[in-house]
Amino acid sequence: MSDMRSQTQSPMQRRGGALPAEEDVDAFRRGVQFGREVAGTAVRKIGAWSEEHPGQMALAALALGFLLGKLLGGRPRPISEELE
Repeated sequence: MSDMRSQTQSPMQRRGGALPAEEDVDAFRRGVQFGREVAGTAVRKIGAWSEEHPGQMALAALALGFLLGKLLGGRPRPISEELE
């Protein structure tokens, strides 16, 4: 009965090792660090722009809220449903 094992293999088992290669881990860490730097730069630039142009920032926020409401909002209910 001990010979009856599952024939399925996880992707890591098929690859040949349980852990990813060290260069893969280093590349992932560099990518995460690069992403953090880009996000930090974007936040600083948007903050500086919003301080210089507060009116445009308010309009941009309203426009973004409107678009998100249109995309994520459901269909309007028929009047007959609202009267019930």
